[in-house]
Amino acid sequence: MAVSAGKSPKIAHSDCLCYLQTLGDVLPEDAARELAQRIRVEEEEAADTCGGANNQAALNVSFRVYYHIIHKYELQDSYYGDLPEKLTHQQPSAFLMLQSVLLTEHWKRLDSAMLEEKCVTAILEALEWNSPSLMAILKATNLLVKKFPQLKLLPLRLEHFYHCLQRQSQTGSREESLTLYNHCCKQPERAFSYFRLIVEFWPWTNRNKYYLLTGILNSYSLPELLEGTNQSEEEFFKGLRLSLSYKGLRAASQYPVKSLSNQRSPGLLAASVELLVNGSVPEIQNFHSQWFLRIQQRDVLFEMLQANPQIVEFLGGVEELKSPGDQLRLILIFSMFAKEIYAASKLHFFKISTELLTNCSQLETEAQLLVFRFLVDNLGNFAVEDCLEFFYNFIDRHRGVENSEFRNTMLGKMPMIINHTAKHFHRAWKTDQGVGGDALALNIKRFFAHLQGLIERDIHCEVYQPKIFALKLLEILNRSLYTANVVKNAKMCSTQQNQQMGIFLLDHGVFQPDKVAKQLFESLNKPQGFDDALELTVSLLIQLKHVDSEQCVERCLNLSLSSDVDECSLVSLYAQLAVTKDEPAGNFFKECLERLKNRVDPYEKDPLSSAKAGGHLFGYLCGLDEVVKAGVPVDQPLEDLLPLLERILGLVLKFLNLANTRREGEAYSAASFQDMDESLHLLVSESTFKAGAEAEACGKYLLMSFWLTLKGCCDLATSIGCSLLQASKDKVDVEALRRCLDINVSALTLCRHKGAIEAAGLSIGRLTRGITSSLDSSDAGFQLLHDCLDRELLAESRQVSTTRRGAGFAIMFLHVLKNDNPRQRLILHRAVKLILQRLNEKQENESAPSDSNHDRWESLVLHYLCLLVRDTELRPAMSKYYNEILLVSMEHIDNPEWTISNAALQLFGASLGKLVGQRQATEFETRPAWEPSELDYDELGCLLPKACEHMLECCDRQETTSSIILFLAFLSKVEHLRTSGGRELNPLLLRFRRLSWRLIRHKCEQVRQLAAICFVRSHEFRCDLPAALLASAKLAAHLKDENFYEGLVYTLTSGVLKLQHEARHVWSGERLDKFFEELLSSLEVTEQVRRFKAYTRNVLLELLKLLGSTDKVALVESLS
Repeated sequence: MAVSAGKSPKIAHSDCLCYLQTLGDVLPEDAARELAQRIRVEEEEAADTCGGANNQAALNVSFRVYYHIIHKYELQDSYYGDLPEKLTHQQPSAFLMLQSVLLTEHWKRLDSAMLEEKCVTAILEALEWNSPSLMAILKATNLLVKKFPQLKLLPLRLEHFYHCLQRQSQTGSREESLTLYNHCCKQPERAFSYFRLIVEFWPWTNRNKYYLLTGILNSYSLPELLEGTNQSEEEFFKGLRLSLSYKGLRAASQYPVKSLSNQRSPGLLAASVELLVNGSVPEIQNFHSQWFLRIQQRDVLFEMLQANPQIVEFLGGVEELKSPGDQLRLILIFSMFAKEIYAASKLHFFKISTELLTNCSQLETEAQLLVFRFLVDNLGNFAVEDCLEFFYNFIDRHRGVENSEFRNTMLGKMPMIINHTAKHFHRAWKTDQGVGGDALALNIKRFFAHLQGLIERDIHCEVYQPKIFALKLLEILNRSLYTANVVKNAKMCSTQQNQQMGIFLLDHGVFQPDKVAKQLFESLNKPQGFDDALELTVSLLIQLKHVDSEQCVERCLNLSLSSDVDECSLVSLYAQLAVTKDEPAGNFFKECLERLKNRVDPYEKDPLSSAKAGGHLFGYLCGLDEVVKAGVPVDQPLEDLLPLLERILGLVLKFLNLANTRREGEAYSAASFQDMDESLHLLVSESTFKAGAEAEACGKYLLMSFWLTLKGCCDLATSIGCSLLQASKDKVDVEALRRCLDINVSALTLCRHKGAIEAAGLSIGRLTRGITSSLDSSDAGFQLLHDCLDRELLAESRQVSTTRRGAGFAIMFLHVLKNDNPRQRLILHRAVKLILQRLNEKQENESAPSDSNHDRWESLVLHYLCLLVRDTELRPAMSKYYNEILLVSMEHIDNPEWTISNAALQLFGASLGKLVGQRQATEFETRPAWEPSELDYDELGCLLPKACEHMLECCDRQETTSSIILFLAFLSKVEHLRTSGGRELNPLLLRFRRLSWRLIRHKCEQVRQLAAICFVRSHEFRCDLPAALLASAKLAAHLKDENFYEGLVYTLTSGVLKLQHEARHVWSGERLDKFFEELLSSLEVTEQVRRFKAYTRNVLLELLKLLGSTDKVALVESLS
């Protein structure tokens, strides 16, 4: 039997500290040498994982002890004296070690200038080569400047910080980038130069503008900064306010708001007052959720509002508010300043709140939720009894609301209600046992009794919304009040007070666990129930600890005998309850296994007749799976189950491919959908069960039984594999593990049923996670995964039907790679590198096309890459391959084989989505005419150097129009952003500018449109674009070439849109209008435009309407 060694045990951090206590027995030189060896092991592990909290902590402790020994015994640092020489972007572990060294006393002996040079060079190289080591370098550099604050890091320029912010593939990289930027902004000349560039040359629709302004505002006041620009404070705050209309900018805008509040900016308060008085309701909602809590001077803001007659009148006329917008505005402002209004005038506070609470049910649904939130947030100002009555009525009215966000908001506020009530109950119980205390206790008892009544009624409800609400509410109440170990449900929570109130409610019979458990158990028997509700019901029964395991075992065995597929599927739920106690679970395992063995032969002879007689196999498989997953001790080795699983799997796959087998004698590939249909028809017609007119329904019934059986086999095989990994820490049975893996692989590669292959995909993912987290990468058990991928997916000899591209093979590939150990992703990196290498080799040595029934290998692997690129969870690991992936996709787009071309096209689109990002969502109902983009040409050159060259060459040749359109569609999302005061432009930018200018006159209209957008985006809007637009308008006025004229008009239209959207509050409105007048004048629209066709004149008409020139519009319309 082959065995595999488990992972080597980790070195505990405390182990290193033991050296300090044992120095009397160990020579200092030996201790230093052994510590250096330990550090080397930790360094290698850190290199594999690109750094991590555990690696860093271990290194910190090791270095602290190492340098303690070196300094105390005055030893020569012969192991790490050369650390600065290792500081390159190719060695991230060296920067982890530098962090550790900087945390020791040895930092005082370091050459700060040399380290500064090394760190800065590494940052620049990491950006240039798109290296994943950037995060480790930034952290080390931040610690370096913290220890040596005099370091200036002058080679780092604004564009470098911008590109650091753009690399968001690693958690925490933004904060590290901003921390380093903040340090650099403490240098006045640098900060003022950056501020001028950002304020005058960057649009307010760029998210990074907000982050980078913050670093400067942390050190200098806004008026002081604005003095060096031509920007007014009014326009600055209007620009800042613009962020409240863009979903993607809201979070970023909190940063400068907080900085401005820290410097007590009067302009921020004045802008806030203006917004609250005249802003739209969505703006005020976003102000409330994003900015309000970041403003420290809320009392001053309230005083300024009070000085505004419009607000005073507005807050005073509550009963006169008729429109939903006015209602929302009032509630929002009242909620924000409730504490200030209460302090200023309790009478006014209660007048408004009473009006709102009384009329709550008549308000719009959105406004009602705001009233509910207001009351929860201001519980201290109201009598507990009144609040509880309102809350009960509100929950009763809204428990069935379809909007899940609404229901979840109510549930999210329940802990605050419980905690506040418990606090008052505790106070009354402690100080007043008289009438007052009794009255409060009575109200509390009534409130929770009413809630319990709602819960007990709704857990039996057939409608989803009230049912799931009741179950979630029950979970909150149980965890907060009734369970033996009450959980801390919120930051300000006294578990002791909550438990005290819970005991009171239990003593008075408000909550009866046994009764509730019985009802939950009854509600579980719903074959057509909602999956999440059933799972939560099981979870609640386990939490309540009122589970009758014997009864659950009996229910499982009875349901396994049911011929109804849905009823038999409930076994997995009851089995989760049955395994809560070892003894009944052990007996359940024996009984399930015995019955399963007895059912296999009848099922093999006549599956339909056997299933109809209660002989489904999957119920028993589910029961066994839950026992194994729970880790219940059983009498026989789990690997002994594998032959039975292999037999059942083979049976089902044979049944699904029966028609093929009958025709060809032996089936070599997965059954097609037609084969499955024919096979089911044969099984039904040859069964002793007479289906008659129900033959088609019986076929579907049999298919349901088959796929659930396949799912059961895969789940149980995976659970056995995971159990083997957990039980045998030192030696793992590799052969048994291989068989577990093969069962999943067989289901994925030899079946087409969507449910079966998705279930098998999840199972193989779980097994992969178990293997990669338990075994070293050098182990034979780990190697099984590499072999599996090579054999089943990456081998060119693997024949995959053209109809299987999106099925089991792709699902297997994604789930194996996605569940690889996330700290290393060894399997993913190996597979991607192998695919890219082979794709490049095949380009040079083009192979002959395969037969029409099977996919070419290239189309398969391009599809696999597409899955990996699209998966958001894998983005950090995949980002380093974007350049190569984009290049291979572009090289295969024009392939004459349609399957390859199509796969390449999908991969190209998926890659662009990750590079450019999703379109900027706004609060506006219509999509903005000009969408902001944060990817600039400098970054493009770093991310995609080879891909850029390929695009330029392809477009220069102008051979394939479809490819030109594809590449221009991508380039139309790339902006030119000015990040330095110099006039030198990126050579890549100039090449793309010249390319787009040439393509403006292309014969294809779509190319002309996209080239116009590219040309406009390649000019920053403050200086470059106005000059380019005026020159284009003057040129267009004298053109006769229709394509070129139309292309220039498209250019002018795009330019006007860009200025209208991006120059807002950077240019003044007057300046923008003046420029548009000059542009219109340069275009010289006269009757001579009659020389162009009607379509071209319509394009011109759209531009003129955009510029608001009614007389020119009339002139062009008269020429039609």
